[in-house]
Amino acid sequence: MVTIRDVAKHAGVSPATVSRVVNGLVGYSDETRERVEEAVKSLSYEPDSLARGLKTRQTDVIGLLAPLVSDALASQVMLGVEEEARERGYAVMLGRTGAQSAYIAGYLRTLRTYRAAGVILISAVITPETRLLLGPKVPLISVAISDKSGSPSVAIDDELAAYDATRYLLKLGHRRIGLLNGDLTSLYVARPRQRGYLRAMRDAGCIPVTASGNSFYESGAAGVEQLLQQDPELTAIFAMSDEMGAAVVNDLHRRGLRVPEDVSVLGFDNTSTALHVNPPLSTMGQPLEEMGRMAVKKLLRARDLGPKIMSHRLIERGSTALANPIARGSLPPDRPAPSSLMQKPTH
Repeated sequence: MVTIRDVAKHAGVSPATVSRVVNGLVGYSDETRERVEEAVKSLSYEPDSLARGLKTRQTDVIGLLAPLVSDALASQVMLGVEEEARERGYAVMLGRTGAQSAYIAGYLRTLRTYRAAGVILISAVITPETRLLLGPKVPLISVAISDKSGSPSVAIDDELAAYDATRYLLKLGHRRIGLLNGDLTSLYVARPRQRGYLRAMRDAGCIPVTASGNSFYESGAAGVEQLLQQDPELTAIFAMSDEMGAAVVNDLHRRGLRVPEDVSVLGFDNTSTALHVNPPLSTMGQPLEEMGRMAVKKLLRARDLGPKIMSHRLIERGSTALANPIARGSLPPDRPAPSSLMQKPTH
């Protein structure tokens, strides 16, 4: 096994100088840096992050845990986290824990033992139990969920985003708009989004029609069935995830209904799933990659761990259109949605 002393001997410098070069510190010339880097490459030297962590009380590893979230959303957050971490010289340890609290606890204990530089949770609330398992010294932040308590987080304003999305459908002339929400036990995502939808419908004098799913594709068809049982003449369905939105489009086709001619469908998140359905899904977008990057930046600053609210934007594609003027309950469309809410896709 190649050691730091081997690299120092090969480069003709001290082990301390090798350590400074490897860790990006100052105190050496460009010529010295080049000799050390050549020696590192020639000898295939890999710094021992764990050993360094025992001295510095921190390794160059960031933990990224996805307790229970769609693959499409998680993958885009992960991309942002990994890119930002790599640019800053950190590696990412990924844990897909599902809803198993034992798995979550196991990962947190491992990251604490490994002296991780910090931990990022995707769509999971920071609980006292989470904080206790990780210990008081490891920075912790959540992404794509905000509990409004001031906990470290990077998220959009879910209630406002759902309000703006519903208002967009109303401006297209839709009056019978069904909501396919996520799991309502989610107090910090599904509940705020439902409040935004209900507020927009109430402001417009419309009757709300709601059903709950779990944000995954499989719950989309069941949600369509629930909504159409309540109102067979819906002209729009707002699904609170792109995965459910894609399922809604496919199930409406199966029923012989055209999208968007008969029923407009709007998703949420702006994940890659929105592009893999026909027609492509209009969606209320979260800047997921940017949120992942921001989480890393805040995590490594450590003293800047307050909540960060990111901007949402509505992206119009082929699954939404003006309400059919002969549909019962529809009205002539209002003015087009303001540019602050609508953005044409760039792809």
